[in-house]
Amino acid sequence: MNKYLLKYIAFCFIVMLLGSCNDSESDLLEPKVYFENKEYVIEVTDAEAMTHDLQARVSSLYSSSVEVFYEVADPSIVAAYNKKYGTEYETFEASNVKLGSGSSVVPDGQVYAEQVSLQFSNLKSIEEGKSYLLPVRIKSASLPIIEGRDIVYFVVTKPVRIMKVAKVYSNYIKVPLVPGTLFSSITYEALINVDWFGNNNTVMGCEGKLIFRIGDTPLVAANHLQIAGNKEFSVSQGLEEQKWYHVAFSYDQPTGKAVIYINGEKASEATWDTPNFDLTANAGGFFIGKVAGFMWGERPFYGQMSEVRLWNISRTENQIKQNMITVDPKSEGLAAYYKLNGTDQFQDGDTWKVKDASGHGMDGLVNGGRSALNIIDLDEPVTIK
Repeated sequence: MNKYLLKYIAFCFIVMLLGSCNDSESDLLEPKVYFENKEYVIEVTDAEAMTHDLQARVSSLYSSSVEVFYEVADPSIVAAYNKKYGTEYETFEASNVKLGSGSSVVPDGQVYAEQVSLQFSNLKSIEEGKSYLLPVRIKSASLPIIEGRDIVYFVVTKPVRIMKVAKVYSNYIKVPLVPGTLFSSITYEALINVDWFGNNNTVMGCEGKLIFRIGDTPLVAANHLQIAGNKEFSVSQGLEEQKWYHVAFSYDQPTGKAVIYINGEKASEATWDTPNFDLTANAGGFFIGKVAGFMWGERPFYGQMSEVRLWNISRTENQIKQNMITVDPKSEGLAAYYKLNGTDQFQDGDTWKVKDASGHGMDGLVNGGRSALNIIDLDEPVTIK
């Protein structure tokens, strides 16, 4: 082929490429409509109704006004959201939502649309601890809409107020796991508030197999969370005294992923290849608060506890974060659940026990059955910050 013809073809290709780049740049610079925030949390109090502002925007200034139309999205959006993020939100009923207006305008020379009121009603019917999701969509606009930013999610929740907790000073609960019970994937969870750190403070688990504890000096600082047993790892951040935390550990056997969470956030992780865990009495027993009768020291916890849970599945980060203060007792994979609020403590004859809120009959033996847990009243509800 003639070398001049080759140069001509190459020149034409470059011109076409530059033209394509200019088109892409022009497309990126074109003003588009979207929601600036993806999610809002509406915490319900005792009010019957609450109002929140809804506001779309354009990505850049436009030479004329822009009209935007809104609608409450279909409930299938909630199902898709739960599947994508591993959450368990229920759909907030559209009949309990009223848009002040179905449309708003972005004035000429501005980027924010006029605010539209979104009223939530019938809120007194919401149960404590339940969370609902309401998706609101930009239905249409006089400019293009940014795909994926056309929906804003409102999380409507009524927080549980925990005002009674167990004061665990060398007290303990023994979980009656049935001999032969094996855990492949597993999750531990608890709300804790430490009064003071010792050399080794037991949160929960089976010593030597899979124990969730705080400190193991000199190897682990006295205020650092650690999971230990057949394998172990710890976190690098320390806990503070007289402060509430939600702490969790999860192990997913199929992926080998082991994670320690603090307040719903990953604090440390590792990769394991453990086939299963025997946490029954045959392996030493599963304890909460201290390891009673352990030959090298019982390693008691000194502080307050609430919402202690054992799962036979690996809970996701979003599931843990969404359910720190409470969880549905009927949740899949919940093996044992101790609320430790005083109402779940009872005597079976002369034996003290704490009821398993999951309904699986795993009522815990308190202090060997000899004495009750010390339940205290709080001046303000448990808050995770």
